[in-house]
Amino acid sequence: MKSQYRTLFAFIALLLAVSLACNGGSTPTAAPIPTTPPTSIPIPTKVISIPPTSAPQQINTPVPSGNTGNSSDLYTFTDQNSLLAFDLPGDWTVEHVELGDQVYSDADSYSDTFSSPNGSAIIESLVIFSETSIDNSVSAGAALDLLHRFYSNTGKVGDIRISSDQIMQDGSERFEWKSKGGGYSGRTYFEIRGANRKTWLMFTAWWDDDTDQETLDIIDNAIGSYYIP
Repeated sequence: MKSQYRTLFAFIALLLAVSLACNGGSTPTAAPIPTTPPTSIPIPTKVISIPPTSAPQQINTPVPSGNTGNSSDLYTFTDQNSLLAFDLPGDWTVEHVELGDQVYSDADSYSDTFSSPNGSAIIESLVIFSETSIDNSVSAGAALDLLHRFYSNTGKVGDIRISSDQIMQDGSERFEWKSKGGGYSGRTYFEIRGANRKTWLMFTAWWDDDTDQETLDIIDNAIGSYYIP
């Protein structure tokens, strides 16, 4: 999986084609899914190796922060800028990474990644502060671009298959997806924040296809408990 590339948020909006129809639920409003990422992004030179049966690794090598606790008791994680919060067991490992402009050259970013004790599931919060305002098409294009580049088993278009694209009641957008070759599936929520529309959040949970039901319930609870502090 490729770990580094440079491009502009605005550039994505000009290059992404919107063509994939979604499988939506009856309540949310379905949104079109762009199926082609930017064609002019330089090919990264650094590769992160991923075992075929494991979940994808994250954008950059993290600085380990250790476990949030030593038990399965729930605690509430709050983002360092109070942009989001959710509940998770204390025995999940957390890693915080200051990414700077590694994700996009015109934006500053950081991530918080939470791993289950057995390594079968991961939840990641990515926060990006853009130099320019972000519109909805750029937001969807960026989410799709990041899924292909950093969450796929191959690091390129073709592995991640999006089965559903929905606009949620809180205004965020959700992709439900599966890795064709990696043996894992996930859900990605993304949204634009701030009056100037320069803050962008991407919240992704993914898990091995053979993950136990208890871990899947923890993921559902984390997503269900998500709120803005």
